[in-house]
Amino acid sequence: MEKIFITTTFKLCDNNGYLGTQLSNFFIQNGFEPVERPEHADAIVISTCGFDQERENLSISVVDGYICKFANEKKIIICGCLPQINPDLFDRSKVTLIGPKELYRFNDIFNPAIKIEDISGSRLNEKFITREYGFIGTYYLQICQGCQNNCSYCAIKKAKGRVKSKPVEKVIRDLEEGIKLGFRRVMLLADDCGSYGIDLGLNLSDLLNPLKEYDIGILINYIEPSAFQRLYPQIDAKILEKIEFMNIPVQATSGRIINLMSRDYDVDEIMTIAKDIKDRFPHIYLETHVIYGFPGETGEDFRDTFRLSECFDGVIYFYYTDRIGTRSSLLPDKVSSSEVIFRTKEIMAHPRFAFEHGAAEPPLILLGYGLDPSDLFESIKRNCPEQTDSVK
Repeated sequence: MEKIFITTTFKLCDNNGYLGTQLSNFFIQNGFEPVERPEHADAIVISTCGFDQERENLSISVVDGYICKFANEKKIIICGCLPQINPDLFDRSKVTLIGPKELYRFNDIFNPAIKIEDISGSRLNEKFITREYGFIGTYYLQICQGCQNNCSYCAIKKAKGRVKSKPVEKVIRDLEEGIKLGFRRVMLLADDCGSYGIDLGLNLSDLLNPLKEYDIGILINYIEPSAFQRLYPQIDAKILEKIEFMNIPVQATSGRIINLMSRDYDVDEIMTIAKDIKDRFPHIYLETHVIYGFPGETGEDFRDTFRLSECFDGVIYFYYTDRIGTRSSLLPDKVSSSEVIFRTKEIMAHPRFAFEHGAAEPPLILLGYGLDPSDLFESIKRNCPEQTDSVK
């Protein structure tokens, strides 16, 4: 019996947690023996993250450690986003690369009785997701992969490609399986839930509205703001009563910066809808993301983002890093590492700042890194330019 060791380089990502769980289930259900230590394995599978430069650096460090120790004696497979985003990072003579769109290759390599596309990762394994981050006790329904948007800073689109949605009937069958197992909360999982159905001639409301017949709570991990704005009037009020959590990542409040990001919406209109949701359905936890230090962002642009806490329960900040092959990496007016650190300190000095969810009553201002301040500042120094001509 072949022994398999599976690990992940990043445990703060729902999609990565789902993939790690799916792989673990794939090997267990096909009779392979999971092991807790890599030296006991015949094959090592590493799920990576390439969301930003810090996560890429972490992934490379972890992968290099396994290659150095085991490449000459064990099969090493690298999966997740990074093999598709930056495949030249790895020596293909020592490892096998499998991108998000190539999971079928696990079937080719291991010749399983049950193919990986027939395996679910819906019951997230805590080995692959941090308990404080993941919604443990929630049933994850992967509704689509890929994204219809073309944000200038995003490398994930390169990894995931065009939208591929599960039919509504398949998602509902998966949901009913979760209910049979005793779950009463479901997370709709996608790179962008707002892209759901574009390849099927449908949209997210066509999936959501039939769910009103089920006694469940619904969480939506990401929905791009322009899609949210378009879909909101089409979503049945009975569904909104069931929604417990929704992340609408606006990324910036400056129209100029949003345009440089190649995104298309008016933040004030998004905030108006968010306020309407909080007035009508105050139980919904609304969350958003902000990318700060984006090329051309001024201090005024940055500080204006704090007003998002007027209508969102959680505002999570990520500092910008150039990603290979992205249009934003070619933009002028980069923000220096010293200025990004200064802005990070402003975030931490905000009266609503908290180090983690649940640390205080919302609204909360948070940083999207599991790092203490000194480590975060070192991360910024590594990944942001030292000197620039950017406007302060």
